[in-house]
Amino acid sequence: MSKAPKKKDVSSSRVTSSPGQTPNKEASSLVTSTSEALGDLRKRVPIWPEWNEAELNAEKWDASKSKDSKGGKGSNTQFFEDPEGKIDLPTSLKVHSWKRPSEYLVKVPMVVENETAFDLTTANEHLLCSELMRWIISEIYILWKACNGRGGTEDKAVSAEMTPSTWKPWEHIYSLCKVVKGHQPLYNPYGKYILKLYWMGAWRKVTIDDTLPFDEENKLLLPASTDQSELWPMLLAKALIKLANTDVIPGNRRELGEFTIIHTLTGWVPEIIPLNTRCVGALWTFLREAIPRFQLKGEGSAHFPEVRNSIVNDCTDSLNSVKNKTPEKQKDSAKKKGKDTDHDRKSHTPVTTSCQPMNSDTAENVMVCASYLPLQILEKTTSELGKMADSSECLRQCGLSQLFSVPVLVTRTRVGPVVALPTPIAIPRWKLIRPRRQHLPTDEPKVPPVVKPEEFIEVVSPFLNFRLKTLATEMRKKQTYNSALASFTEQDESEREIITDSLQSEQADAGEPAEVTAEDKKKDEIPPSDQTASDTQSTPVATPPPVCPSEKPLLQDTWVPLEHFTNCFQTLLVFHKPSAYPHHSQKSQYKSSVSSRLSAIALSSPAAARRSQSPEEKGSYFLVVDSLQPTEILISFSALLHWGENQEERKKELPFRSGVLTAEPFSWKSLKYQLPSLCIHTTACKGAMLKLQPGRHVLCFQMRAVLGSHVHLYSQTPFIFGDEEMVMPVLTKESVCFMEQAVCAARALGRVVSSFSSNSERQAATQALTNTHFPPKSPRAAAGEHMKVFSEAVYEMFSRALDRKLSSWELLAVQALTLQPCLAHAHTHTHSHTHTLAPEQAEQPGAWSERSPTEAESRAAVTLQAGCRGYTARRIVKAARPGTKENLNAAKTLQEMWASVETDLKKHAISLLGYMLGESPCCVDLSSCREDEKSRISFSDHSVPLPETPNTWALVFREVFFIPKDTLLVAKVYSPVVSALHVINNDTGEEVPKVFRRVEPHVYKNNQNGYTFVAEAHTGEVPSGRWRMCLIGCRQPLPVPARETPVSSFCVKEFKDYYIPNDKYIICRFSVKASVDVVGTVQFQTSVPYAHLRLTVLNHETTLTSTTGKGHVLIPVFTFRADADSEESQTGEDTLPETDILSEAPSHTHKYIVQVELLHRTWAVSEAEANFIQTLRHAEKNDMRVSPFTTVGADKQDDLTTPTNTDQSSSEGQKSSTPKSTRKAREKEKEKDKEKDKDKEKVVSRVEQALDTSKPHWTLRVVCEQTEAESVCVKRDTERQEQIKALKMAWESADTGRAVKALQSRLQFINKHVRGLTGDRPTDGTDQRESVSQQSPDFTIRQFTPMDYTPYIRHTRSQPLLKDADIEERQQVERSERIQEFRLQRDMVLERRKQEIIMRHELKRRQIELYDGIQVCLSEQRQRVLEAREEFHCRLLEEEEQRRKEEVACEAQRQLDLEKNQAQAATTRKSAGKKK
Repeated sequence: MSKAPKKKDVSSSRVTSSPGQTPNKEASSLVTSTSEALGDLRKRVPIWPEWNEAELNAEKWDASKSKDSKGGKGSNTQFFEDPEGKIDLPTSLKVHSWKRPSEYLVKVPMVVENETAFDLTTANEHLLCSELMRWIISEIYILWKACNGRGGTEDKAVSAEMTPSTWKPWEHIYSLCKVVKGHQPLYNPYGKYILKLYWMGAWRKVTIDDTLPFDEENKLLLPASTDQSELWPMLLAKALIKLANTDVIPGNRRELGEFTIIHTLTGWVPEIIPLNTRCVGALWTFLREAIPRFQLKGEGSAHFPEVRNSIVNDCTDSLNSVKNKTPEKQKDSAKKKGKDTDHDRKSHTPVTTSCQPMNSDTAENVMVCASYLPLQILEKTTSELGKMADSSECLRQCGLSQLFSVPVLVTRTRVGPVVALPTPIAIPRWKLIRPRRQHLPTDEPKVPPVVKPEEFIEVVSPFLNFRLKTLATEMRKKQTYNSALASFTEQDESEREIITDSLQSEQADAGEPAEVTAEDKKKDEIPPSDQTASDTQSTPVATPPPVCPSEKPLLQDTWVPLEHFTNCFQTLLVFHKPSAYPHHSQKSQYKSSVSSRLSAIALSSPAAARRSQSPEEKGSYFLVVDSLQPTEILISFSALLHWGENQEERKKELPFRSGVLTAEPFSWKSLKYQLPSLCIHTTACKGAMLKLQPGRHVLCFQMRAVLGSHVHLYSQTPFIFGDEEMVMPVLTKESVCFMEQAVCAARALGRVVSSFSSNSERQAATQALTNTHFPPKSPRAAAGEHMKVFSEAVYEMFSRALDRKLSSWELLAVQALTLQPCLAHAHTHTHSHTHTLAPEQAEQPGAWSERSPTEAESRAAVTLQAGCRGYTARRIVKAARPGTKENLNAAKTLQEMWASVETDLKKHAISLLGYMLGESPCCVDLSSCREDEKSRISFSDHSVPLPETPNTWALVFREVFFIPKDTLLVAKVYSPVVSALHVINNDTGEEVPKVFRRVEPHVYKNNQNGYTFVAEAHTGEVPSGRWRMCLIGCRQPLPVPARETPVSSFCVKEFKDYYIPNDKYIICRFSVKASVDVVGTVQFQTSVPYAHLRLTVLNHETTLTSTTGKGHVLIPVFTFRADADSEESQTGEDTLPETDILSEAPSHTHKYIVQVELLHRTWAVSEAEANFIQTLRHAEKNDMRVSPFTTVGADKQDDLTTPTNTDQSSSEGQKSSTPKSTRKAREKEKEKDKEKDKDKEKVVSRVEQALDTSKPHWTLRVVCEQTEAESVCVKRDTERQEQIKALKMAWESADTGRAVKALQSRLQFINKHVRGLTGDRPTDGTDQRESVSQQSPDFTIRQFTPMDYTPYIRHTRSQPLLKDADIEERQQVERSERIQEFRLQRDMVLERRKQEIIMRHELKRRQIELYDGIQVCLSEQRQRVLEAREEFHCRLLEEEEQRRKEEVACEAQRQLDLEKNQAQAATTRKSAGKKK
């Protein structure tokens, strides 16, 4: 319906033409039920909900009441209004007004009126300038043809009368009806409709209203049928456009990206395959397999080759990926094909079918379409003009236009003509006796011409042979393309030729007879059906007149030559039906925010994008496939990139990023990057086929999209797809290939056991057994070690099957079976770790404990060993030789042992092969399942709860693990907060290397003290959850923790203080003293993250361990040892006398100092911070100064700069320096120390409250376990300050008033210098003290600091020496020698400079000569070429002159001959006349 009827004229005022805005109340009769702006409301609407039949059956179809509601035709109907607002139409369609059906229709509207046929092209010519509208109309036709017209190829009209309808487009619409099969939607006067559409991997419920857009000419801007009152095309198109608006690419010249209507209406997975001229062979092979074939109905058809010889390798994989055939089906189809070929050669009965698919399963499971783009969209260089011209000509011949793109349905392939060639005339038998030679002998052999088969592809589209002139005119009026090159049109060509002539010429060239054209003409002469007259009439064109669309079948087909197919179409759309795959899995991921702008801002920076898409998030999933056959997995990926923005907002968006899915091989045991196996970029939905070889494969899927993504996997082979918790337990089991090889080896071993007494059968069985575990092409150098490991594995298998140690006869039988005499030694070695001898049993006899064997004893031992080995070898040879008594006994023993193995053959076969692969690396390399072993893992989890303290650093985990066997390990951490893991080798103290702050996969050796795993974390605002570490290895056994239950709570001794710079760049020093051995962790942190630090632990000023960092530094593990005599003094304190304790000098004492240094002066402070630091320095100096009013023994007061300690459990009181003689005195001292500690804690709490975190400060933490909290004491190292204070106090006590005198003398000196500078009068001592005391001490020190002149003073001897003549002469000689040496060096330098100058001149001269030689040579070559060219030119001129002379001579001769002939003729005539 192109225009509203004139009977129902509705006045509608103009609204804004920009789509997506709501018209005002005066513009139309729309009812507004909300007062909010639609732009803000649209952003709060969640994505469309998934389809639920129960919810739809309970849906209310009326609209809510509102004050502004107006009824149509004077009624009080409450209209429903879409809460998402008006849809955004393409820019080629300008919206003028919005109307409801009741406003412009005379008849009562109906959703569906004609259920048998529809026409969407006749009434919608004004919409064909929009690419989106053309694709909607085309794909609806294509889907109707594919679902309802697959059986008959002659049914070209869109009608459902001949075949039962399986898909109807109006069945997606629900209104005033329930969800039942074959439901009929009814017209809703309230205007509310619900559509069922497939989007983002699920069927969705999309709600719309019935407001329809119109342009300025009052034409409907949505597709409509020829029936005026039928609403389903408009409603369906409106919902499809709403979904297509999520795929609008900013800055793209197309109106839709990769959004497909067929996928939205059916859920079929679209696979987009690009086409080019190099993949013609692969394209033909794929189409012959995927779609039906055209075959002739008559006899006598010529035989043409079925498959082309040349297939391009680069396109074969992409096109063959859509074949969903198992190997069994391939064999069956090959057999059927061979039988059919033989039958055709032998039989002469005519073919009765006209359409025969190569593979019925493939033909039913896929649908193939083709599409093309206007090349001016991709036009960037002039080289594209040739492609544009070729594509335009090929499309014109096929009945399409290059100016606008439409999809077409690919239905059939054809080889040969449409009708059978005439039967050749029978040759009489007498002519076959001596047949005439067909090839005549020639001098040169003739090359037989290459006859190409006639290969055609049938395409179907509603726009074939459509009126190109009308469409081109509409395109020029309403749509323009921005091109970098000069534009050109096809107006002259379209006016000069029409599509009918081109099709007729194409059919004539293809050899089609006249009957086909006549038949088509008969179909074209069918009278047109009734239709509504349109107000706009197309301009008539030149003769022959164009065929109107109503006079032609609505779906037309044509045959496209194969060589022109890739020129016409750029992409092949293969739609896979999910119902053909029994195994499928899907995953979805949506962002919490619906606004695309917020998500785009979050992903604007690459760092933020990498953080948001790290593999630890839910965006990564893992695929595990384990099969003995090749596997094909169809992957459908959908991305959500836009939501709720109008076109103006999209222009302001950040740079566009499409959704990306990558599938790359993954291994938890390696950090090596591997190239992705599959990569999908899409803006809507795209499918791809993933091909995998036989075996077990692990792939990591990573999805990245702005707002959300969805992935769906389909396959004929079972697979597992999920997160790590789902996939990792599967990989602990053996692979299918491993089990197959193990069972084959076990069965071959059973055949050897059964034929152990037969020589002939045993040799064949032994060879078959060797081939199962040692391939024939394996290197022979590894055969010895491999067979030895296999023998040990057989012995281990029998031992586990019998669940005991083998007896001597059983051991002999196994040795005879494997022919390995050293199996007994291997048996003793393998069981040595389980049956360890006791120390008293392992001891040597007393006579041999302190002596070494003599030479004779050594020779005797060697002789005995050789004899034992020879005896054992002879026994094994007898037992292995068939026919002997020992062989019969060994065979009987082996059969008895094998009976216990056969009870659970699969289990023991796995243990056999598993032992081989675990014990020897060469066995892994020789195994056929070596790739599967790389993906096999074993893991163990260790978790602890996170601390509840928010926004702080915490030690989360610290445990010691012992490695029972050298193994490759990977430590993977799962934590809701930011954490870091450190692994320390306790034997060496080295830390395992890291890669990007993660512990790299490392081979952990079996050591004595094990490895310590330490985890630190920075808790968030609300810390919750558990910290988990997963240790991943190849096989069992895994590392064993030292404790069954890990410790989750630690004691943290924390110290904070302000940063005060000094000359030595030492930030702080703390002393640590432990009463018992304590394992601790030391952490230091600054308020600025850019400061470079060094954390060191010293013992008696000797560095024990050190580490560096930036803003944060950590020593994961350090053991603070207790003094050797401290424990003895504590244990013997009550028994030993005190004098003995004091008299003993400490033999092994420790003095641990934790020191932090600033490196490279990287902690810069501002001016305000410098003033604050100066205040702290004054306070520190005042604390160091001894006051003249203090008395000896007075208590010291704590300074405000004392570091705060948050650990309340540890005691930091100092022991008294005076000795105590009795226990009561010591107890009293301890009580006093406790009281002092309480006072200090009070002061510390006040200081902690006063600490300003905005100032430069630092934090030191020493962490130990709770049980060891009281055993360690950490305090600030003030030993140097205490020594200075003690020295000053000693001076004061020795000489009372010394401090006052020193202060007075200092003030007098300062006052003297101040008076000399200022010129003031001298004052007495009191005034001097007062004046100086008012000045800043720091100012006086800086102002009057004496200068250091020592570098400028000549050093003198300690004793004076008389300078005599000898000394003077010696000094003169030394001076002359130095002068002479300087002159020699100067001469050498000057000589070297001269040589360099000469060499430079020589080099310059050589370069000039070389350049001159090159120029001369070039001139000679140029002259030679010019001479040759001139000579050739002269020769040509001479030849031309000679030829001209010869022509002149020939012409003169010809004239002479002509004159002579004329004269003779005249003479003859005269003589003849005379005779008469």
